[in-house]
Order: sequence, then C-alpha cells, then structure tokens
Amino acid sequence: MDLRIKKTHKLLMDALLKLLEEKPFNEIKLAEICELAMVHKTTFYNHFNDKYDLLKHTIHAIQKDTLNKLPKTDNLLEYYFELAKEYMSNIKEHEHFYKQILANDIDNLYRNILMDIFINDLEKRIPKEKIPTNYIANFYVYGVFATINEWFKNGMKESEKQMISYLKSIIENNYHNE
Repeated sequence: MDLRIKKTHKLLMDALLKLLEEKPFNEIKLAEICELAMVHKTTFYNHFNDKYDLLKHTIHAIQKDTLNKLPKTDNLLEYYFELAKEYMSNIKEHEHFYKQILANDIDNLYRNILMDIFINDLEKRIPKEKIPTNYIANFYVYGVFATINEWFKNGMKESEKQMISYLKSIIENNYHNE
C-alpha cells in the first residue's frame, strides 16, 4: 500500500479513536473526523464509503496489530492463551473504543467483525480432526471473547493473569473431557 494511503488511513483512524473517547459513535459526525484528521471529505470518500466503513477498517487494523504481536508457536493452546492476553491488553489500550463498540452494538455486527479475524486465524492452526475446524474455532473464540467482554463490562476487576488462569481452567477441563 502506498505510504500516502497508509498515512491518510492512520490519521482518520486516530481521529476516530480520539473522538470515541469523547462521545458515542452514533454522535460522531464525518465532518468532525475529517477536521480532526486534517483530511478533506473528498479524500475521505476516496478511501472509505462512510464512517461505518472507517470503523470496520479501524477494527480490522487493531485486530491485525494484535495478531502480529503474538509469538510464533505450534502449541495451539499456548497460542490461544497468548491471543487472549493480547486481546485483554488491547482492550486496556483502547478502552474507550471498546466501550463504544460493546455498548452501542445492538445487532452485534461490530463484535462479529472483531472476532472474525481471530476465528480465521485459529481455523488455520487447528489440526484436522473429526470435528470441522470452523466449529472448534467458533466455539473457543466466542466463548473466550464473551468471557473477556464480560470481564471488561464488569470493570476489569481481576488481573489479566487471573483471567488467563480462569480461561485455562475452563478450557483445559473441557479439553480433557472429550
């Protein structure tokens, strides 16, 4: 991707994230995003259809960044717990963003976008078993992410380490009972 395009995308994403710290997504106007990013509306429309398209792009960028931080390992459970740790770290780093997404996502569209990248990544890593990989990946990703989102909604009272411990207990008990 051209460096100018990357720069424009970054400016727009940063502006959106900054505005989400101040108010809900549905109250943010496209003009505000463009003004804060110092990007003309015409330029915005050369890259995105609307503010929802920018939101989807921002979600994908955050999730790809999370995946890029994960260590290389062939151990699926180790990888999975590292993914959960990174997701919790990402939530803390972008707390206002996640509050807006989780609080205002009535039809779960954006929550599903948040998890699709992780599901696709995990599907590639799961060894071929009797059960199709898409079912296994969806079961674990949705279960773990629902648990992490519950942790977030409850004020992140437990440490990330404690949450990983809980998740390990849940998954390992289910994993060994097959």
